[in-house]
Amino acid sequence: MNQMDSLNTKPSAKVKIIKRYQNRKLYDTKQSCYVTLDDIAKMIRSNEEVMVIDNKSKNDITAATLTQIIFESEKKASQYAPLFTLREIIQHGNGSISSYLAKLGAFPIDYMTKQAAVTVNVERASTDDIKQNLENRVASAARLNTADATSKVVAEKATVLPGSSQEEETPNLPLPTSSNQNFNQ
Repeated sequence: MNQMDSLNTKPSAKVKIIKRYQNRKLYDTKQSCYVTLDDIAKMIRSNEEVMVIDNKSKNDITAATLTQIIFESEKKASQYAPLFTLREIIQHGNGSISSYLAKLGAFPIDYMTKQAAVTVNVERASTDDIKQNLENRVASAARLNTADATSKVVAEKATVLPGSSQEEETPNLPLPTSSNQNFNQ
């Protein structure tokens, strides 16, 4: 997969979609089965295009997943990268391999600015989605309140007998008599 292709967050028809669930399980949507990081690594090695999507947020987490695959293979490797290289990454890339490689010029010149623009657009889209969801919920609550108020009025009118008025509904209490006044003293 070309580095510039990874900027495009919409999958093409030949891209294999892997969903990552909250329990960290990975699900291959084409073959309808669960897969492991090793399976994804094999797919990448056989030149298959793979996109990993977080099932809940619908965000593209392919880069993070591939980084995790690299990390896991480093843990299994019999030889590690030289310590001076690892120190360089931490000192000059703030611990990020991507930042370090960008400083080395491993990416096209405009890659980082395009990647930042894609991130901003994704964040803006998710903010718009949240705003729209909130507006829909407020409108729905307003409709429910209007329906509740209408049903209360209907219920109140239904309790009034035909030919009587609202005032007649409350019974008149007898006025205190002199015997009741003695009680209060």
